[in-house]
Amino acid sequence: MGSPKAKGNPLIEKTRILMKNRGCIEDEDKKLSEDEKNEFLYFKDAKGQSVIVHCTIKEDTIGVAYIRDLIKKFEKKKIKRRIFIGAGKVTRSALNELDDKNVEFIPADLVLMDILEHIYVPKHEILSHHEKEQLLSQLQVTQSSLPNLLTSDPVARIIGAKHGDVVKITRKSQTAGETVTYRLVVKDEG
Repeated sequence: MGSPKAKGNPLIEKTRILMKNRGCIEDEDKKLSEDEKNEFLYFKDAKGQSVIVHCTIKEDTIGVAYIRDLIKKFEKKKIKRRIFIGAGKVTRSALNELDDKNVEFIPADLVLMDILEHIYVPKHEILSHHEKEQLLSQLQVTQSSLPNLLTSDPVARIIGAKHGDVVKITRKSQTAGETVTYRLVVKDEG
């Protein structure tokens, strides 16, 4: 497996920024063995729930065997929210395995390129369930009438938006000031 905590590893530093942007803080209380320090990052989300992240930059194709080994390690940790950030080619079977085991996959290139920092990418926020219900009531619409945002959209992946979430998108404009739109996150067809 890759070595995520290696000094100067840009993927690890960008992962920490990604998780901070998602409202997570690094879990400093986690007592790690030397092996764990080389494989996993631990965080707490805004609700205090644990999140475990594994990052790897592999030259080889990442296949089912690698993913099954990783999932076994995740399951030993007994943490429900699991994220795999990987570089290189990941096979369709490996992606299916991650999906079946509820492991979020984020391609490393999305983490490394700082997409949220780009001047043309507006602010994206996932609404809470309560905020979503308030919005739909206020607009007097059903969620299916909102414009869609695919789960495969790079920003949706980076912010952790899942099928059924509503994302608030705030754009700044020299002429209109600020505009706010809402999109329903939907799965890709196919």
